[in-house]
Amino acid sequence: MNSMLSSVAERLYWMARYLERAENMACLTNAYTQFILDVPKGTQPGWDSLIRIIEGEEEFAARYSEYSERNVLKFLIADLDNPGSIRFAIHSARENIRTTRDTLPEQCWELVNALNLYVSENAEASIARRHRFQFLDRVVARLQRITGLIASSVPRDHAYQFIRIGRLIERCDMTSRVVDVATAATLGRQNPNAPEVTWLWTNLLKSLSAVAAYRRETGPVVEGGEVIDFLFRSEAFPRSVFFCLDNIAIETEKIGNGERVLEVVDRSHKLVHSLEPEAITLARLHEFIDRLQARLIELHETVAATWFIR
Repeated sequence: MNSMLSSVAERLYWMARYLERAENMACLTNAYTQFILDVPKGTQPGWDSLIRIIEGEEEFAARYSEYSERNVLKFLIADLDNPGSIRFAIHSARENIRTTRDTLPEQCWELVNALNLYVSENAEASIARRHRFQFLDRVVARLQRITGLIASSVPRDHAYQFIRIGRLIERCDMTSRVVDVATAATLGRQNPNAPEVTWLWTNLLKSLSAVAAYRRETGPVVEGGEVIDFLFRSEAFPRSVFFCLDNIAIETEKIGNGERVLEVVDRSHKLVHSLEPEAITLARLHEFIDRLQARLIELHETVAATWFIR
């Protein structure tokens, strides 16, 4: 990695993670709100499910008294002190781009800076349902424009490779978290065949922009075991855990000196292959995801120790 300073590589890596985090949270919040509106009254899961996805229970409880819709959405959209919020993620992405502008297209800084201003001015108002969908749709559209600019304009050098690794680790992390909370809400129900369970699996796919890809690869029927298998082991879907790990390995090999990173990726791959969705139980899946999360933490720490710590 002689052509790039360690500090620049680290900032690009975190820029990509924060951009991905903001898009993931916007899509998830949008899909979950729609799910709450669609399912029959009395069968909705609580708003606390969204907090559990980012493991933010302790931080949320320190500042809010109850898991109301308004409190949860303020925490996830507008709270600048919550590292999992859309506003925090976009602000942090901006700060990382500000110090690495020479390695990215000039328009990238302009787009992220404009998005940060838009979110700062509109995040509080978006907590109300009448403004929420429009706000989230615009945030996602702007983030996808930034991602598209990076994909089409950044040379395939070390800068691009660290951006991809950061994005893929963040994406892999969110996919596993969403599945964990969604399965707890479905497998724990007395009637797993109730219509609202099918809606929940469908909205899980929707929150990961996976509905069309799932139907193309698996079929029109949405079933829990098939959804779990698709999101963890699909070789073609860009948000599946397998796909993310596979492409992290590809980018690591291009950078070089990443033997320890590849070892962690290989162990994570083997763990994903060991999953048997057709015989899954809530306890076994939760244990599996805990192990996967531990691997992803180890993967991030190994990336940092290999390339960032000077």
